[in-house]
Order: sequence, then C-alpha cells, then structure tokens
Amino acid sequence: MAKIEIYAKPLNLYRYRPLTSLQQEIGALLGGHIFCPLLSEMNDPMEGIHRVSQRLAGASSGSRRQEEVEAALEATGIASLSEVFNHEPMWAHYADQFRGMCVQYNLNALIRGLDDEVAITRMMYSEQEPVLLADRSTPREKARHCLSSKTVRWASEREWRIFRNGRGAASYGIEDAVRKIFLGSRIDPAHEDQLVMVGRQLRIPVVKMKVEAYSIEFSSLSTPPSKKGRLRKVRARGTIG
Repeated sequence: MAKIEIYAKPLNLYRYRPLTSLQQEIGALLGGHIFCPLLSEMNDPMEGIHRVSQRLAGASSGSRRQEEVEAALEATGIASLSEVFNHEPMWAHYADQFRGMCVQYNLNALIRGLDDEVAITRMMYSEQEPVLLADRSTPREKARHCLSSKTVRWASEREWRIFRNGRGAASYGIEDAVRKIFLGSRIDPAHEDQLVMVGRQLRIPVVKMKVEAYSIEFSSLSTPPSKKGRLRKVRARGTIG
C-alpha cells in the first residue's frame, strides 16, 4: 500500500501572538514550549465542523462512535502557526492589531524537540467540510482529521497546526527551535524592551516592523551573541501528520 509523504515542507513556521499576557508569552519562549488551547477556546465557530458518512451513521455502533469523536474533539490541544510572517491581516487579527509579536520556529528543530505524542500537520482548505468514515481510525485520529480542514476563505493564512492530547504545553525543551522574534509596529515600548532582553537570553535576533505605505519592513533591534557552546537536547520526535 502506498503512503503519503511530505517531501516539500517549509524551513520555518511562524506563530502570531498578542502580548496581553506578556509574562506567559515570555515564559513559553524561555521555557521552550508552545501552548495549545482547546477547541472551545478557538475563535472560529466553524472549527471541528464535519459530516458523517451514511455508512457510519447507519452502523449499530455509529452513535457511540460519533460521541467518542466529539469527546476527542473537545480534548484536543491545538496551536496554530503559519508559513508566512508578513501577513498584514494576521498581524491585525492574531497579534493585537500590530501590538504583538510573531515568533519564528525552525520546523525540523520543532519536530526533533516535540514529544512523540505530538503531531504537526498542514491545513487543508476545501469548499466542503470533512467527512467521518466508518473506517479503523481512532476517535483521536478522526478528531484531528476534522481539525485539519478549513473553508478555502482561510487559505491565505497558509496554516499548520500542532496537536497534543489535552490542553497544555507542547514542549520542545531547549532544542534550538526559536530563530527570531518579530515585533509589531505598535508594540508598547516596555514590551519591546522586555522582548529584546528575551532575544539576548535566547541568542536570537529581534526585529521590529516599520510600515511603509502598503508594505511592511523589519529592522534589527538586537544582534545576538554567538551561539557557540549553546546546549542542545534531542528529545523523542514529533510527527508530521
């Protein structure tokens, strides 16, 4: 039987963040983890919507299996990332109207650092909601299938997702995953100062946005010291779904 392989994947992924809880964001950066909220905390009411195949709906165990999928949906931790860092609508919607930040992660380093229960998947964009089949996939796999699809109207976000079991932190430890911090043009100066210090601790560059007419540019706020001698740790590997 053939299997699906992803041969072309991005070098980096980007996570847009507001700074309304700055210390939590700093704690995640310094602690080496990405926080994964539950489905009920997501902003899109269409998240997790799906249809059920006639075969599954008509099966004697169909109702129970659908309930198991719904429970798995509610128990899945989700973190969203993007292939792009200079997407103005995402800066507006997910980074507090350009007051927040965008963190660059190296994809291969994330995969090496994340636990083996964690999966990373590229989102699919479709005109139709996903369909649950009467197959041998587990409720968790079916839930992740539902959460890996959005309407095509979200396609410009070029989203990837991290899935974990339950709400909480997907830890990549001290693996060299964070590569750069981008700051929005409207960031609070006190937040900017603290994040520049975080960049120095992580030995990564911190850059700030400047709006030029209908385009955005980034200029360096700090030059990281040499990473020579920085500790690295390889953990059980995450998977690409």
